[in-house]
Amino acid sequence: MKAFLLTTLLLLSVHGQAKVWDATNTWSEAYEEQYSQWIKDTFKYDIFSNPSSAWYGIPTDCADAVYAARIIFAYENSLPVNFTNIENMRPNLSNEMTSWDSLSAKEKVRRFIRHVSDLTSTQTLGYDTYPVQISRETFRPGIIFVNPTLSREDENIVGTRGGHAETLIQIEENGFIRTLYSTTPSKVRDLITTRNPYSWPISRLGGFRAWKAARTPSLASPEQFEIAGWSPQIRPTRKQIYQWHETIRRQIRLRPPTIDERSDVVIESICNLWQGRVDAVTNAWKAIQNNGGRCLSTDLMDEHATTKRDARLREAYGQLNDLMFWRKNEYNIPDALGDIKDAKELLKRCPVLTGLRATDAWELFLKMIDNHLVSDSTWSPAVRWGETFKQRGQQCR
Repeated sequence: MKAFLLTTLLLLSVHGQAKVWDATNTWSEAYEEQYSQWIKDTFKYDIFSNPSSAWYGIPTDCADAVYAARIIFAYENSLPVNFTNIENMRPNLSNEMTSWDSLSAKEKVRRFIRHVSDLTSTQTLGYDTYPVQISRETFRPGIIFVNPTLSREDENIVGTRGGHAETLIQIEENGFIRTLYSTTPSKVRDLITTRNPYSWPISRLGGFRAWKAARTPSLASPEQFEIAGWSPQIRPTRKQIYQWHETIRRQIRLRPPTIDERSDVVIESICNLWQGRVDAVTNAWKAIQNNGGRCLSTDLMDEHATTKRDARLREAYGQLNDLMFWRKNEYNIPDALGDIKDAKELLKRCPVLTGLRATDAWELFLKMIDNHLVSDSTWSPAVRWGETFKQRGQQCR
């Protein structure tokens, strides 16, 4: 009998060690506050790309980065996690999984992050979170904005496929929200920051959301789906998207933003989008060259394309044009034209190093409206940046 009990205890001990980590604590409002502070202080743009970071080398896309942040904090504070598996839409991706028994504690967590990345997406995020109430108290670092991927049928109605997620890292006193996010394809990269959102929720599984843990789903609020004419079955205009976010900013801000602050937000987002395009174009051609000049798989070529990014850039420039019109009419600026040319000097202060030559956000705007930029990832950087026409350019084979 004693031998049986000893064997049983040994088996239980081994099983306990086999977990990704032991959750000796439970989520509470206090831990959610700590998570919020951790996001603000520790979840930086280079957490996965800086060799000195403890979590260096983890590849991410947008949903991966959101899940990875939650996992790292939970591991470091002995808290449980349990995420929805996209293969069966059941919450069975937990820290109690026992698939990496022979690895070190830190390596188990890394493998678990990769495993969760493979089996989750922006779709599962909608089930692992709930929509938050719009208030200064509920909007805090750690909240996420998500748009789940839609079906092809719904995409034809709404005008976008969705599939994006961002983590809130700062709420400014003027109501602007700074987020941090990754993008496709999944790779080790610096995370991207923005204060200029470009979409509203495309379904009720999207929007601003908090993790289901300490706070129960009964705290979920439909408020954000009842403002600014929101509907899941329409193709929103730039004005509708702006009004939706502006309604939220009004409810959480301590003071209104100045016109210069509004301009800075849009121009900052334009600069960041161009830098992201530099990385995407450079990495696409490098991958093609590493493949002997042959095109990659269709999925990879689609991921390296800048179709969505270029559309977002056009939207941002359009937003800046609208803002300059509003600036002229509301503030009576002397000699203002009331269009994007009023922001020319500000855009020229945004340098963009394409790898071919130095340019700026104004020159690239002119190339964009002349349709000289190419989103298709099969072309060389010279073609994609409008330095060479397709007829004279190089393409993967």
